[in-house]
Amino acid sequence: MHNPSLRVLVAENQYLIAMEVERILLDAFGCDVTITPLSQLERQLAISRYDLVVVDSAPSGTLNLKRAEMIATAGASVIFLTSYDEEATENPNLLSFPVIEKPIHPEELTRAVLAATAQPRA
Repeated sequence: MHNPSLRVLVAENQYLIAMEVERILLDAFGCDVTITPLSQLERQLAISRYDLVVVDSAPSGTLNLKRAEMIATAGASVIFLTSYDEEATENPNLLSFPVIEKPIHPEELTRAVLAATAQPRA
């Protein structure tokens, strides 16, 4: 299942969670992983190309949709990580994006990455 050409951006303010996502992705795919705080998401998307962005969910569905649109415009698929209740991701426009609950289970993240990267991107 290794895919060293897969480029993943992990946008998460909690560095230990970001490192856990990185470890899971490296073990499962042997891919290129970059970690950035959420405040640097837009900048990171502007300076590098990614196939997938794993992004921490905001408590606001509107902000999540804005982030998803920004990521899609950059040509990447998106997976949301969340520790919030369903309200933050139940916006009908967000239903097409995978949501992984924290704490992260490696098998669940791996399945989500496979599904997200199998879909054609904009």
